[in-house]
Amino acid sequence: MDMSDKDLLVVISEMLRKQDQQAEKLDLHSSILNEHTEILNQHTDILNQHADILNQHTEILNQHTEILNQHTEILKETNENLRHFVDISVNQFQQQQKFNESFLNSLYQQSQFNERFLTGIDQLNDRFSGSLDQQNQFNERFLTGIDQLNDRFSGSLDQQNQFNERFLNKLGDIENALKK
Repeated sequence: MDMSDKDLLVVISEMLRKQDQQAEKLDLHSSILNEHTEILNQHTDILNQHADILNQHTEILNQHTEILNQHTEILKETNENLRHFVDISVNQFQQQQKFNESFLNSLYQQSQFNERFLTGIDQLNDRFSGSLDQQNQFNERFLTGIDQLNDRFSGSLDQQNQFNERFLNKLGDIENALKK
C-alpha cells in the first residue's frame, strides 16, 4: 500500500486544517482566560481598597481608644484631687468643732469655701455629664457607620462568591470542550 504524493498531500492538508482549527479554539480560550484574569485583578483591587478602608477605621478606633485612655487618666487625677480636697475639708471641719466659739468666724469662712467647692464640683459634674453624652452619641454614630460598612462589605463578598462560582463553571465548560 503505497501512498501516492497526492494522497499524502491530502492527509497533510487535513492535518494542517485541523491544527488551524485547534489554534483558533486555543486563541479564543486564551482570550476568555485573559478577560477573566482582568476581572479577577479588578476584584483584587477592590478587595485591597476595602482592606485599606478597614485599616483606616482601625487607626481611627485606635486613636479614639487613646483619647479615651487619656480621659480616664484625667478622671483618675481629678478623682484623686477631689479626695484630697474632701479629706482637707473634713479635717478642717473637725478642727473647727474643737475650738467652737473662738473660731466661729473661721467656721463661717470655711462654710463659704465649702459652698464654692461644692458649686465647682456640681459644675464639673454637669460638664462631665455633657461630655459623656456627646461621647456616647459619637460612639453610637460610629458603630452605626461600622455596621453599614460591614453590611456593604458582606454584600461584596456574596457578589464575589457568585462570580467565582460562575467563573469556575465556565472553566469547567472550557475544560470539557477541550477534552472533546
